[in-house]
Amino acid sequence: MKTNILVTGLFLLAGLVSSCQSEIEEAQGYGYLQLSSVDVNKSVTTRADVTSSEAIAVDVLDESASVVKHADDWKELNDVLLPVATYTIKAYSADKDKEAQGFDAAPYYEGQTEVAIEANKAKAVEVTCKLAQSMVSVSYSESFKNVFTDYACSIEGADALSISFAKDETRAAYVKSGQALTLKVDFGSGKVFSQEITDNAEAAYYYKVNLDITEEGNASFDITVDQTIHQYDVTVKVPTKQDNPDLKTDDIKSDVSKVWGQFAYLSGACNLEEITSPVQFRYKKKADSEWITVEAVQEEGTKNYSAKVSPLDFNTEYEYYILCGDKTGETRSFTTEAFVEIPNLSFDNWAQNDKNWYPNSDASNSYWATGNEGVTTVGSSNSVPVEGSDARTGKAAKLTTVDVLFVGYAAGNLLIGSYTTNLNDMAASVQFGRDYNGARPVKLTGYYKYTPGTSMNSNGKIPSDRTLTVDECDIYVKLWSGDEVIAESHFVTNETVSTYTRFELPIEYTNMNKRPDKITIVATSSRYGGEFEGSGMLGTKVVGQVSAGSTLWVDDFELSYY
Repeated sequence: MKTNILVTGLFLLAGLVSSCQSEIEEAQGYGYLQLSSVDVNKSVTTRADVTSSEAIAVDVLDESASVVKHADDWKELNDVLLPVATYTIKAYSADKDKEAQGFDAAPYYEGQTEVAIEANKAKAVEVTCKLAQSMVSVSYSESFKNVFTDYACSIEGADALSISFAKDETRAAYVKSGQALTLKVDFGSGKVFSQEITDNAEAAYYYKVNLDITEEGNASFDITVDQTIHQYDVTVKVPTKQDNPDLKTDDIKSDVSKVWGQFAYLSGACNLEEITSPVQFRYKKKADSEWITVEAVQEEGTKNYSAKVSPLDFNTEYEYYILCGDKTGETRSFTTEAFVEIPNLSFDNWAQNDKNWYPNSDASNSYWATGNEGVTTVGSSNSVPVEGSDARTGKAAKLTTVDVLFVGYAAGNLLIGSYTTNLNDMAASVQFGRDYNGARPVKLTGYYKYTPGTSMNSNGKIPSDRTLTVDECDIYVKLWSGDEVIAESHFVTNETVSTYTRFELPIEYTNMNKRPDKITIVATSSRYGGEFEGSGMLGTKVVGQVSAGSTLWVDDFELSYY
């Protein structure tokens, strides 16, 4: 089957009638346009008959795309005198709707070309019109009809397009080009098979879909292309597993606890009485052709199975199914969480404004923040960059607990969040966390050095659970979903570490059924340096026990996602 092509001949006739020639000579700078005929190439066909009576409209457009001449019927466009310029000649179906889709839609043809009108010269111009839509049909092999007796098939597209193809439907449907087309077969009882036919249906292409079956356990998809007639012969092989209610592949795509950034927990059930080989899962990127096989682990006392697969790619669609002996479950899909970069985890970017240092490039607490603005009201920044031998690579952060007028002490700190000095409520100066919609991290690693101070403070009232003999540094991660903390983990030590040492902090989630919308990472030279009592600038004291001189160096943080 071939694609319809209409050829519209637009000719500047060399042998103009004498009256026309005289008119040109009298009007220098003009040329003469005459549309001679519309021809139909009858060597190709579609499901609609195309004859020489096809109604073709014509527009003549100037260089600003304004219509200077229009005819609903090309036969009415005769003897057009035009100023010298370049024009676009556009021909299209006059009585068809280009947006119509389905079996009742009519073929819509269009085409255009440019022509340069020259004074006192005649040219021959030809416009080729082709089908502006795509075509699609569905047929079923005898094997498919023998295996499946109850099913409903449709072609899905953009803007809620859904064209049903009955079992005995032989017609082709017209659809708008430029959209993705997906085959959907509904077997009832929640069993649905789908396969994308094309991600961009091309104009004048005919997609002939044939449904067949495969015993291999996973769907296959073959395309044969005949570029000379723009026809796709598409064979979709549907696994016979659709007919097996005793084998179930769980749909995990909307289960937040099972789909993460770089790993997923596959799950399913095998209720077969006899299992002749280990239960397994097969998975792959949807865009790939080869499957990866992993062994499944049976949940004790059940016929349910699961497997953790990693590493996976961020924001990528995967497919998987359960394999039990020679039987397979339905193919399911899921998409991993997207990666969102946390800036300046290396602590190489710093900027200074007067006495204040900021761990950002814009000399403000724009993403990372410190309490420097509070400390520098009476002293110098105590959270500063260092480099050379004081850093592991590039620059590092040096955080020092210092004596501060009025409040007594201030820990060196570094945090994702904001800081604005509030003299009436010092604890409210810090706001922890920034908006975050990325993949959930499962581990924070980095490098640190630590030297605790030589004597603990006796400033203010020390709560019993804050009494220390040696100061402690703290590095921690916290994630929120709304107002709920869904993960929090701390790395705390009071040991003196004089060379950069790697730490590893697993992130513990208390709620794995929610995704985070806010995150913070905090490093502080004194674990309890943010504990205050009292109010007002003169009445506020640090009550958490700390030691002046405690110093924490941190460098090269990294979040892991599996």
